[in-house]
Amino acid sequence: MTAAPTTRTYKGSLATATAAYQRDAAAMAQAGWLPSSQTYAPGSWGVGAFILALILCIVLIGILVFIYLLIVKPDGQLVVTSPMPGAGAGNDYLG
Repeated sequence: MTAAPTTRTYKGSLATATAAYQRDAAAMAQAGWLPSSQTYAPGSWGVGAFILALILCIVLIGILVFIYLLIVKPDGQLVVTSPMPGAGAGNDYLG
């Protein structure tokens, strides 16, 4: 029975997510899992948060919520995909 490709997701800022990935990388490489792709998507607030801030502007606290939404960014995600060990093509290390 062969192993299926794996996808791992690391949450946090780019630096935090990369550090978490690098902690796992050595152990995964020893097991034959080498990354074929990695993608980082920065975090973003949904529309609902801005609508809530707009509604709260009526009671003046919404202005503070808007400022918070503009200053503080939610965690992003680093997604690393590794094909099964020995899969051949695309099994190059991206470092």
